[in-house]
Amino acid sequence: MLACGVWAESGQSRDVAIPSADPCDKETAEGCSVFTIVKGQRVLFCGNDDYINSDSYYWVEPGHVDRYGVVWIGQPDNVQQGINEKGLAYDANGLPRVDVNPHPERTPVSGGYTSYPIHILHECATVEEVVTWVRRHQWHAFMHDQMHFADATGDAVVISAGPDGEVAFTRKAPGDGFLLSTNFNVACPSNGFGYPCWRYDRAQELLGRLIRREGDLTVQDAADVLDAVHQEGGSGWTLSSLVADLSGGVIYLYYFYQFDRPAVLQVKEELANPRPAGPLSDLFPEDVKREAARRHQRLQAQARRCRWVGFSWLLMISMSIMALFIPSIRRERGSGFWIPAAIILGPLGLLVRFISGRRSHRSIWRIALLETLGDVVPLVISLVALLALIILVPVVQSTWILQLLSFFLLPVLVGWLGLHGPLLYPVTRTSDERFLAHRMPQGLVAANIGIGGIAIIAMPLTNYSLRSCAVLPLSPWSIVIWWAIAALGSLSGGLLLFLYERWAVRRGFRAWSILAFREGEVQTPSWRTLWWWIPVSYAALIVGSAFGMLLWRVLSV
Repeated sequence: MLACGVWAESGQSRDVAIPSADPCDKETAEGCSVFTIVKGQRVLFCGNDDYINSDSYYWVEPGHVDRYGVVWIGQPDNVQQGINEKGLAYDANGLPRVDVNPHPERTPVSGGYTSYPIHILHECATVEEVVTWVRRHQWHAFMHDQMHFADATGDAVVISAGPDGEVAFTRKAPGDGFLLSTNFNVACPSNGFGYPCWRYDRAQELLGRLIRREGDLTVQDAADVLDAVHQEGGSGWTLSSLVADLSGGVIYLYYFYQFDRPAVLQVKEELANPRPAGPLSDLFPEDVKREAARRHQRLQAQARRCRWVGFSWLLMISMSIMALFIPSIRRERGSGFWIPAAIILGPLGLLVRFISGRRSHRSIWRIALLETLGDVVPLVISLVALLALIILVPVVQSTWILQLLSFFLLPVLVGWLGLHGPLLYPVTRTSDERFLAHRMPQGLVAANIGIGGIAIIAMPLTNYSLRSCAVLPLSPWSIVIWWAIAALGSLSGGLLLFLYERWAVRRGFRAWSILAFREGEVQTPSWRTLWWWIPVSYAALIVGSAFGMLLWRVLSV
């Protein structure tokens, strides 16, 4: 069960009470940003279809006596968007899978999972009818999306899995306003692929401005919002976009985020004289298709670059290990230190090995460099683990307190329990429990200072990787790229740590250098010795993270 706090947005109303938990099971994500905006007499239904294909599909099902006609976009067995002759529109956002109550006692529905929006658009004319239809029919045993419907009156609803296992209806408030959905469940944000969501935050800001602004709402206004939240790379790209003027019966389609070149369709004309079904790209002129092909090729090249970056880092790791340990035929001591350093930091660990020399009796700055290297290794591991945790665990995605606690605690625990204890205990004379207690203040200070420094480089580069390389589903190459980024960030983190370790070494405190050469005894500073370093380390953590976040924001603009 995942915590699911109460969440509400201005301009939206909830049809259900929000309990405290829900069961969630993660699956592959599909993108999409969908919103309904109403101002005066204008009702616009808008959506970006974010996916990994190079084209979509367009077809029309004319109406009959017992069903409404519909213009469809997507695939016949997996509709993405649709607008029927009454002005009822549909789009959806991909979500992690979650079980819901199927209510088998209700009226059954023919077809599989993707048949539901087809039935609804053929049988319903308004959002109110949609809600009634859902409450009268059997539902799925699970959901891995949320369905966004709007009608020509300005009513709108998002249908999703509620935290109590029942279907939830999130309604747009009457009058001017908007209803917005991206890839987290609006009824339970922990059921999602990233909450907070930058696309949601950006669209919310822009839609709020449009509502507050003087003057009429235009189609270009809505297209500009879609443009601001379109995607290029990462787990997908904006394949197609739609702005439907539900009050006027006009559809504006955009291909590969070319928001200055729409294909304009009249719903009544399309239903009265349906063109042959076929690729969505056939609705656009040749120059638009050529530009779309160029953009698709660029995105494919970007994905290949991500893989090459990951492959190159693994190659550097392998070469570094070989360079360090081919001479191990001489049974050189300290492999318990140098093997993790080479595996985690690659050429950086190799560089420190050659700088530090082979004897334990050396200058203070060389010893401090070894101590810094030992401090950095667990921080690289913890940063990659933290990113994977946020991506893979929905409750961490949706709860900023858990993210903050993970950021502050995970590096300390990984370093202190995961590496300091197992690696350093064999070269100390104290008991296991006593050693860990003595090592705790050193682990805390080193983790805070190091992560604060690493964040300066790692945060903006990680943001770039999230937008450029596949994340959902989480790709092994993304893990490798984060690994390389964290190792690169250890340059700035190591610089701050070196200043601290130089101070510590001057006072006789050594640990990692003892492990590296198996000479001497570990000496660790106590809480009393480090009392003033602890607040300094937290200051370094906060300032470094704030600076990294600032660079993140600047580079995201």
